[in-house]
Formats: sequence, structure tokens, C-alpha cells
Amino acid sequence: MTGGPPDDDEALGEEVLRLIGQPQYVSGAGMPADRGHVRAMAAAVENANPAWWDDGAAEDLLAAAYCPATMLAAWGRPELWEPGRAEPLKALQAHFDLKDLLGFPASMAVSYTTSFHRPVTVGDRLRTQQVLRRISDPKTTKMGRGRFWTIEMQYLDERSDLVGVESYEFFGFGKERA
Repeated sequence: MTGGPPDDDEALGEEVLRLIGQPQYVSGAGMPADRGHVRAMAAAVENANPAWWDDGAAEDLLAAAYCPATMLAAWGRPELWEPGRAEPLKALQAHFDLKDLLGFPASMAVSYTTSFHRPVTVGDRLRTQQVLRRISDPKTTKMGRGRFWTIEMQYLDERSDLVGVESYEFFGFGKERA
């Protein structure tokens, strides 16, 4: 594939097709979910739910020291920079790789959803993997000619059970407008 956006009749290359459904950028376990970060989040948004402030209340109300579902990304995302890494990662590196492979100079996120499969408890150590789910046929929009694609950031626990999924839909396109 060359540097420009694909034409209508240009099929996706084998390199791109092989990525669909394959885990990429599998990270090691992130920091353990901890009560201190839960309290910091609750304080930042003035959330007085006793389950976030008191271990006894968490047991009484939830039967365990669960973490707020909205903190899923805090527990599993890899550090974008760490000592010894030659180049920093970008958040959703699989998206930037695909954009480059398809030859699109621009892209935009068009939708985002999160699904929760089980609660995170204090002490859990999650890991992530990025999975390209689909790539559309070429489309023309007001932004230009391009393709839509969906990438999932999957969060897994120590047993490799799925905890949650962030699903991002992007539109990659050429700079010229249709």
C-alpha cells in the first residue's frame, strides 16, 4: 500500500487483514487497584458514597471492596513512558499503526462505549490488549474519503477473564474534503 488514501477498488492489504481480531500491545499487569486512588477519585468528584471511603461500609453495601466502574482505565492502562523504553507509546497505539498502514493523514474518534463484565476489587491487577475488530469499505463523508474502524481496549484480570471493554470507532481520511 502506498502513502495515499486507498481508492474505492483497492482491497485491504494482507498486513492489515491479519490484524483483525488479533490482540496487540498486550500489557503486563498494571498497578493494583487500591483504596487510595479510589478515595482520590471520589474526592475529586465529591462522591460521598460510603463504599468508596470505608472498608466496613464497602463490605456491608457491596459484599466486597469494589472499585467504581468508571475507574476501569486507571487499573489496566500501561504507562505510556517508562524507563528503558526506546519510544513512548501512544494511547491506543493500534489505532495510530492502522492509520499509518492505511495511509490516512487524519482521523477522528466518532464513538466510544464501555462495557463492564465484572467488578474490579481492591487488589486486582489488570492487563490490557488492543484488538482491531473491523474496518469498513471506503466511504465519503463531509470530512473526506476514508474508512471507519473499531478498536477495543480489553481489560483482563489475573485469570485472563474479561473485566471490561472500551470500544472506539474512528474515521481515518484524506485531507481533501469531498
